[in-house]
Amino acid sequence: MGKKRRWPIAITCLALVTACGGGRPATPATNPPTGPAPSRASTASTTSTTPAASATGETVVSPRWKPVTGAKLEGSAALLDVAATGPRDAWAVGYKDSAEDREGVPALQHWDGTRWTQTAVSPSDAWHLVGVSAGGPADVWIVGNAENAYAAHWDGGDWTGWHPFGVADDYLLSDVATTGGHAWLVGRTPSQGVIMEWKGRGFRNALRADGYFTAVTAKPGHVWAVGADAPPGTPGTPMVWHGTAVSGPDIQSWQRGRTPEIAGGVLRRVWMVTPSDVWAVGSVSPPGGTAEVPLVLHWDGASWQQVQIPIARGKLDGVTASASDDVWISGIDADHSGQVLFLHFDGQKWTPSYGPLLRRERADQQYPESDDIGRTGITRVPGSSRLWAVGSVGWGDAEDDFILRHD
Repeated sequence: MGKKRRWPIAITCLALVTACGGGRPATPATNPPTGPAPSRASTASTTSTTPAASATGETVVSPRWKPVTGAKLEGSAALLDVAATGPRDAWAVGYKDSAEDREGVPALQHWDGTRWTQTAVSPSDAWHLVGVSAGGPADVWIVGNAENAYAAHWDGGDWTGWHPFGVADDYLLSDVATTGGHAWLVGRTPSQGVIMEWKGRGFRNALRADGYFTAVTAKPGHVWAVGADAPPGTPGTPMVWHGTAVSGPDIQSWQRGRTPEIAGGVLRRVWMVTPSDVWAVGSVSPPGGTAEVPLVLHWDGASWQQVQIPIARGKLDGVTASASDDVWISGIDADHSGQVLFLHFDGQKWTPSYGPLLRRERADQQYPESDDIGRTGITRVPGSSRLWAVGSVGWGDAEDDFILRHD
C-alpha cells in the first residue's frame, strides 16, 4: 500500500547541540500533536547582548543529567522522539534547517555507543520525523510527515520507506510502536484519528475514531493508543483505545478506555510496563487561556485514574519505564521553563529533578519563548540504568535541538 523506496545512509560530522543558559517562567505553548509548532513572525532582533546575571525561575540542576554532543543539525532544529535497544544502539528523530519561510528537512541520528551520527532522509519523503520505535538493532521504525505521511523500517542493513496513505493529503502520522514483527502507526485523517498496522507485507486500517491519536505503545497481544476525542484545536477529553488479541498473536478486539472526564485534556505519550500497568501523560488546557496543567493517567488493570504530581503548571510529553517502581516522565515546568523537567516514580512517590540550563533570557531575543524548553522526549536504555532525553529549546528561527543523558 503506497509507494516504496530505499534511501542510502550518509554520515556527517559531530557538533555540540547544547549550551549553558536559563529561562524564566512562562506558559509553554500548546504544540500540534504531529510535529513542530507553526512559525511565528519575528518580534525582535537576534543581535547578541550580555546575558543576564541570573534567570528568573532558575532552579537546581540534577548532576546526573548531562548534555551530550550530537550530530550537527543546521539551522533551526529540534529532536522530537528517541528510542534505544541497548547501550550501543539508540535513535533520535526530528527536523533541521527550518526557518520562517520553509518547513525544514528530516533529522535522523544514531548512537553507536561512542557518538551520535546523522543518517540522510530525503526531504521529498518527510519534512519532519516525529516518532521512532526500536524493537531491536534490526527492527527500527520511524514516522514523519510532508505533503503525505511517511514511514520507514530499518532491518539492520537498509532503510525501506513507504507512504502508508498513498498520495492522500492532510493525513498525518504522530507515532509508531514495533513489537514481534508488527508495527502500529497512529495519527489522524482530515476527520478522525487512525490506527494502522504493518504485518510484514503491507499496511491495513485497524481502527478509526473521532478525535486524533498522538502516541502508541505495544507488546505482543496488547496495543494502547492515546490522544484526545475532539479535533486538534477543539476542546476535548483524554482518549485511550486498547487493542487485545483474542486468540493467537493478532489484535482482534478494540475497546475505548474509560478515562476521567477532563475537559481540555490531551494525552501526548503512553508507555506500557505490563498490560495491567500503563502510564499516559499530557496536559490540560483550562478554558480562558490560563496556563496548561500537567496530566498523568495510570491504568492498574481495572481502571484509569488521574495521578497527582508535584508540579502545578506546565505540560508532559515523554514517558518511559523499566518497571512499576521505575517510571520516568519528561516535560516542562512552567515555573522553571528554561530547564527540562524530569519526574521519577519509585513505586511510592514522585520526585522532580531538572536538566541543565540551555539558554538565558536576553532583552532582545527573537521570541518571548526563545529561552524556554519547547518539547521533550525520553527513553530508557534496556540492559542498563541509562536514560536518553531529547528535545528543543526556543521557537521559530531561534530553535535548537539538545540531547541529555542520565547515567
